[in-house]
Amino acid sequence: MGRTTIVKKDREQRKLTVERIVTIPLKLSWQGWTKPEHIERWWGPRNWNATVYEMDVRPGGVWRYRLAPDKAGEGEEAFCKATYSEVMELSRLVYTDTFTDPNWNPVAGSDMLTSVTFEEAGEGTRLCIITHFASAEELEAAEGMGMVEGYTDTLERFENEISLYITG
Repeated sequence: MGRTTIVKKDREQRKLTVERIVTIPLKLSWQGWTKPEHIERWWGPRNWNATVYEMDVRPGGVWRYRLAPDKAGEGEEAFCKATYSEVMELSRLVYTDTFTDPNWNPVAGSDMLTSVTFEEAGEGTRLCIITHFASAEELEAAEGMGMVEGYTDTLERFENEISLYITG
């Protein structure tokens, strides 16, 4: 859709910020992030698929999901469990995202505190994802494994898929 995703990396504060203004109204943007049937359509990098096993969007609630490459994608599937600590409807989600094994046992040292903010921007929504890492080395490792490209692809897919839902 010709939009730009802005990525900022701050080694000192150990955070990665990814921001994009999408041409989707605020309420639909929120639903796109909080309903499993929507998030499975766009979550993850291009050429990857998401499967949601559980999504309880409330403080203390859990979101369990798997990311796996489709036929055109490369890489190994990833299992993740996110636990919500803050949910402010139409405004903010905060969760700790953790890699797990296929039995949902956490992988030590993989916790990433993530916040997603939603803000009206003209006829669309400004989405801002901030991921905090335990160390600058973990931030660098995440970038090395393709997290920046993954978030960029994810927000592009979000805009395309939710826009199709709106118009289709």
